[in-house]
Amino acid sequence: MTYMLLAANYKLFLRVSMIIVCVFFLQIKSIHAQEWKYMEHAEIDWRNYDKQAFTEARIKNRPLFVFIFADWCEWCKKLELETLEKQEIRKLIQTKFIPVAIDYDKHTELAKKLGVQLVPTSIIITPDGKKLLKFFGFIKPADLVLSLNKTLAAWQSGELPEEEFGSESTCCPVPNNQ
Repeated sequence: MTYMLLAANYKLFLRVSMIIVCVFFLQIKSIHAQEWKYMEHAEIDWRNYDKQAFTEARIKNRPLFVFIFADWCEWCKKLELETLEKQEIRKLIQTKFIPVAIDYDKHTELAKKLGVQLVPTSIIITPDGKKLLKFFGFIKPADLVLSLNKTLAAWQSGELPEEEFGSESTCCPVPNNQ
């Protein structure tokens, strides 16, 4: 009798375990099916990093705001949602800069050429390709407005500040094996 009770409990245990495992894998599949893709949600009119973007920058006499991101990076998502997509920031980027986005996973070599070791990284570049500002990690909207306006004013007065700042604690390291 005890043996039969143990066997029945063991079978019940196996069935419940299998159900739990199946539910777990279904949730993982659901999470991956709903992966964040910034460019599907962006309201900023991002351009590609190409000759056309630099030509537009020269014609409009604006620096490029180059944003390097990865969809798997939680800090990128935080920057996108809490800073870049705020109305004041969108307006500043779209009216005073040429917005350019680079998906690190799709353009790894280009990102590395630009010196990216962490995402998110943003670089302000003159129409002739000189770096004005590079920052990495999350930045609050008010701080971004100050940095962009300061950099823009310096560039318009003929300066090339080449400032760099950021916080590694609000970044995702990029894979070394790519």
